[in-house]
Amino acid sequence: MISHRINNRFQAFLLHLLCSVIIAVLALILVFLVWYPGLLAPATGVDEIFLMILGVDVCLGPLLTLVVFNLQKKELKRDLFIIFAIQIAALIYGLYTVSIVRPVYVVFEIDRFQLVYANDLSEEKLQEALIPEYKTLPLFGPKWISAKFPENIDERNEFLFSVIDGGDDLGKTPKYYIAYSKSHDDIIAHLSPLESLEDFNSSNMEEFLKVKNRYLSKPNEVGFLPLKGYVMDLTVVIDKSSAEILEIVNLRPWGE
Repeated sequence: MISHRINNRFQAFLLHLLCSVIIAVLALILVFLVWYPGLLAPATGVDEIFLMILGVDVCLGPLLTLVVFNLQKKELKRDLFIIFAIQIAALIYGLYTVSIVRPVYVVFEIDRFQLVYANDLSEEKLQEALIPEYKTLPLFGPKWISAKFPENIDERNEFLFSVIDGGDDLGKTPKYYIAYSKSHDDIIAHLSPLESLEDFNSSNMEEFLKVKNRYLSKPNEVGFLPLKGYVMDLTVVIDKSSAEILEIVNLRPWGE
């Protein structure tokens, strides 16, 4: 059947390359539009790693096909199957790797946001969540939520001592998760003015001015909170009246 569709190795190479590119685009959509939307990819450092894996996978498979393809070979189907199997296995491994470290929650805690990753939350931790929605990990992108200290003084002190001893902080403790809407007053109370970002972004003044100019008509109606990432920290611009998330921008939210 191969001979009826493909006459030479170059046609096989192009067909394999086309199929690889289509699959790669679907993988890119899943990773960069669903699991790591917007600036969350560079904040976690996943962009360079996954793009490298995907680039090698897309290029290597078609190149191997170009080398081994020969209609006279009796083992051609076997060789092509092995190439496809290795290529698919590499892609699945890459997707699995980025899925287990994907951000599942952007948690407001005290005075900032923290990215919480899938591998931060064990099944045991998840089952301690008081709200059923937080007993399972989101599958289609991170959710914005809040975490609140326990109201009981003894429990609060016990938790704080645990953090001091190296235990999980507030953002990684599903037991204290609450809906984002329940923390609007706390979020608004901790907002800082956009103008203060200038002090932290002297080397990125062009980006700062772009963000500032977008809110020139309402400078007193917006503020920001830091977002702590794994590789780099970002700035979350928030409406002061409603606590609505307006955007995440690539600006340092604090000094060195």
